Amino acid sequence: MKPIVLYSSKSGNTEKIASEIASELSCSCIKITKDFNSSTANLRDFDLVFLGTGNYGAKPNADMLNYLNEMNPKKNVNFALFITWFGRGKTDKAVYDKIKATVEAKGQRLLDNYYSCLFEGPSIIARLIFPKTRGHPTAEDLSNARKWARELIK
Repeated sequence: MKPIVLYSSKSGNTEKIASEIASELSCSCIKITKDFNSSTANLRDFDLVFLGTGNYGAKPNADMLNYLNEMNPKKNVNFALFITWFGRGKTDKAVYDKIKATVEAKGQRLLDNYYSCLFEGPSIIARLIFPKTRGHPTAEDLSNARKWARELIK
């Protein structure tokens, strides 16, 4: 199975998880930005595409959504989602559901098994004032992401 990691990241937390997964699987890792050309990531060469996004008020990164809306894989591809987020509650399911609807609208499949990396702590305002409180993802978070990716590849 040939994987690739595509991710969007604002704070760098999703990027850290993406890099860990790509390193674990010895595959390419590509950052999706606002100006990203969807034809740059030719998905027909891959069997599994790992998608990484932050969770922003129960919504995925807009750059990732734009990419998914523009992509044209030209073959059936399996997608696997990993989410990084800060807060409390279960809003990661809303992000999963939005990505799933977008991927399926393109005739593709999003696996049910997704990795959610929750950073619990003070409010977002407190994080902005005290950025050193971030410290995420932890070594345990990174280890869990590697394990999740390995299990999906099996």
